[in-house]
Amino acid sequence: MNQRRLSPQELLPGTIVTVQMKGLFSLAHHFALVTAKKGADGLPIILSNSGELGGPGEQPWNSFVKGRPYRAFYPSNLPPDKVLYNAYSMFDTRYSFWHWNCEHFANACHGRPAHSHQVRGGLLLAAMMGGLALVAARN
Repeated sequence: MNQRRLSPQELLPGTIVTVQMKGLFSLAHHFALVTAKKGADGLPIILSNSGELGGPGEQPWNSFVKGRPYRAFYPSNLPPDKVLYNAYSMFDTRYSFWHWNCEHFANACHGRPAHSHQVRGGLLLAAMMGGLALVAARN
């Protein structure tokens, strides 16, 4: 099955876009939502929840993607206007890496549980590594 990646201009409002993070968290992905708004460059304005912004906010496409490859998907049956309504209604919330990060936000906007599989996976990996270190230290 040949599936082409849609250009940013073709993405439906409410679509989740992810990019690989840089630096220490390079195994993780940053999540955002496409809006119906366009920037001066004709590319979509996106909504993301980040520590940099302090909570949910708007960003130009290129400020979010920063030249990195992106993945786009629409994970619910909610209409785009409902997804964006949900997103803008959460603009008074504050970012928290553990409890309210970009993935929590994107899932909640689509009416899904506000979970972060990345945080859960990281905690599980840390617990396993700690257990292995404890076993190794006892031997």
